[in-house]
Amino acid sequence: MTMTNLGNDVTIVPMTLSVAEVRINLGSSVVSIGRVASSSGRWYWQHRDGEQSSPIAENRTQAATALADYHRAFKPQGVPTPPIKRLLFS
Repeated sequence: MTMTNLGNDVTIVPMTLSVAEVRINLGSSVVSIGRVASSSGRWYWQHRDGEQSSPIAENRTQAATALADYHRAFKPQGVPTPPIKRLLFS
C-alpha cells in the first residue's frame, strides 16, 4: 500500500485495505483531517472531530475528496498561532 496524492492538497495514506488516513497541506505543514473506511462495499469518512458520513462513495478517493470538502466548508482554516508570551518584569 502506498500513499496517494490527489494532485491538489489532499493525500491518502492507507493503513489497511479498508481504512486510510486523509491529510491536507496547510501552507508548509501537513495536517491529518480524519479517516476514510469501507463498510459493505461503500466508503464513508470520519472527521478527526468525530463527525461521520454514511457510506456515500464508491471508492476511497471519492470518500477522501468528500472529507476534504467537508473540512474546508465547516472547519476553521489555517495553522493556529501560538499565544504571545510576555515577561511580567523587565
